[in-house]
Amino acid sequence: MTDETKTTEEEEPKSERASKMMDGMMKGLREFGASAMEKAEEFGKIATEKAEELTKLGKIKLDLHQLKRSRTKELAKLGELVISLSKAKLAKLAEDEMYITLTKSVKELDAAIKAKEDQAVQAASEEEVKAKG
Repeated sequence: MTDETKTTEEEEPKSERASKMMDGMMKGLREFGASAMEKAEEFGKIATEKAEELTKLGKIKLDLHQLKRSRTKELAKLGELVISLSKAKLAKLAEDEMYITLTKSVKELDAAIKAKEDQAVQAASEEEVKAKG
């Protein structure tokens, strides 16, 4: 055998080993990629669920804040009305249309605030149950 024949024969097994090693590395990378993708999907679902829960609770809290703000405005109007009335009219306050309208509005807002607070407590409880379960 000549030197050229020996070199060619020795290079083929090295090339074949390199090819097998490369195939093994590619297979490992594909498996790693698939595993990473599964984990990413799993974490994505968890993050989506958590975001939905927080959005729901945030919406309830925003509604509650808006109701309380409306109540404060109605109470301010009521206070202005009472202050502006003379003593004679103050004695007949319960008959004043504006007084009746404002007190009714405040009572309705109080009921709406109570309902929204109950809803917020319920949503927070549901979130705790989901977090533990």
